[in-house]
Amino acid sequence: MKAVSPRTLKSLNLVWLTSIALIDLGVVLALAAPEWVQAQTLTRLGMARLVFSLALPVLVLLVINVLPHDVKSMLVYWKPLGVLPGCQAFTRYGPSDKRVDMSALKRHVGVLPKDPAEQNAKWYKLYRQVGTEPEVAEAHRLFLLYRDMATVSLLLLALVLPALHYCGASTTAFWASAALFVVQYLLTALSARWSGVRFVCTVLAVHSTKKVNARKPVAAS
Repeated sequence: MKAVSPRTLKSLNLVWLTSIALIDLGVVLALAAPEWVQAQTLTRLGMARLVFSLALPVLVLLVINVLPHDVKSMLVYWKPLGVLPGCQAFTRYGPSDKRVDMSALKRHVGVLPKDPAEQNAKWYKLYRQVGTEPEVAEAHRLFLLYRDMATVSLLLLALVLPALHYCGASTTAFWASAALFVVQYLLTALSARWSGVRFVCTVLAVHSTKKVNARKPVAAS
């Protein structure tokens, strides 16, 4: 089976990330400059939004590739340490997932640690052994997608609102846009949390169903 690298997963997700950002900008533009949407006139706000829309795919790519994954994880989990679900893989998430046979898992992979850092390290080693499994790769892709969507939502919140204020957008357009990005951020951050847990448990489920032989490891983001 051909390995699916995190870089490939990010490339697959880039289309979705760019699409949601463009949709957001379209909604904001409709709120702040309806005259431009109706093609009657091109205000300075409309021109700024047009230029920003054209540059957005490059901006999204730069943010996703440059911003450290630890920072993006903190934006999802809202705490600086122990932010990854792998830190509770064997004490919380594995036992609560009906797909994971904890007794079989222990037989197949050995001692299951309880310390958060050791749990995450152990889980990471297990992931590297089964990262090419279709169900694991898909769970990983969804986690990366929602995590990066949450990051993009905050980025747009930080960039678009000052731009609207500078361009003299109406109060209604300003607060409606703020609400859009805040709600979108909260939804995608929560989705990233749930997807992260499913990602962790999917790795454990694979190992609990079979003894995985040593193979070339797969890197994670």
